[in-house]
Amino acid sequence: MNLTISIITVCLNAADVLERTLGSVLDQGYPGLEYIVVDGGSTDGTPEIIGKYKTRLARVISEPDKGIYDAFNKGVALATGDVVGILNANDLYAPWTLASVAEAAYAHPEIGVFYGRMAVIDAALRKWTIYSPGNHDLLPDNMSIPHPAAFVRRNLYERHGLFDDSYSIAGDWDLMLRLYTAGERFRLIDKVLAAFDDAGVSSTPARRLAAENRRVYFRHLGFISALRKTIKMELRYCGRKVMDFTGAYRAYSRFRDNRILRVDASGTYNIDAIWGELPKELTGENRFDKC
Repeated sequence: MNLTISIITVCLNAADVLERTLGSVLDQGYPGLEYIVVDGGSTDGTPEIIGKYKTRLARVISEPDKGIYDAFNKGVALATGDVVGILNANDLYAPWTLASVAEAAYAHPEIGVFYGRMAVIDAALRKWTIYSPGNHDLLPDNMSIPHPAAFVRRNLYERHGLFDDSYSIAGDWDLMLRLYTAGERFRLIDKVLAAFDDAGVSSTPARRLAAENRRVYFRHLGFISALRKTIKMELRYCGRKVMDFTGAYRAYSRFRDNRILRVDASGTYNIDAIWGELPKELTGENRFDKC
């Protein structure tokens, strides 16, 4: 199989984490890799790290951008691969990711979007967790598939457009819901494909996120459906605020993980050993001879 995969990594002042991300892609040795790095004009040691790997990168852009989705679009515009994946600095691919995606894309030419599972890392608590797999049929409610573990055929960008860079948080959901409502087909690769460090997620401005989510609802869904989902979202936000105030959120989080999200696997965080600790049914083998 002769299938090219374009991977885009965007970064800004990510010197402390970028090299690990680059290594997680390049060390797979995938023969059909096109790796593009988009740096937003870093002023720390990021340019030097990129320079160490420049001969192994297809393209490098280093210039200011209008935000993360503008940076995504710059990378996608340069991509020439059959399939495009986007991996932010501080996220990681599993060693078998590119081979697994290539195999699935070759076997299912009718599918436009492939997505896998993701290991969520909490470095502060020194643990990693794998939840139940995402479900693209829930996209009308929320971003129900993990974006770091999602791969889109390039011709879908040509057909439906790039990311809307007027968003600052919800642009990935906006795109995926746009593809979903257009009737494009999604498929789960039931393996862990990426690891995501959730540090800083809790500090995302809640009201700005709610405002962008509301935009997504009213942009892609009917008025009544969008209104209902907005009301539910506001009620959840109010409930979260009450739990934060009473100190009950930590207990709720444990209940949510065990009863609602369903933890399929967890372990002590050690980034050098995490891939070897995963249950065998959630891993894969590099089979480049088929790619």
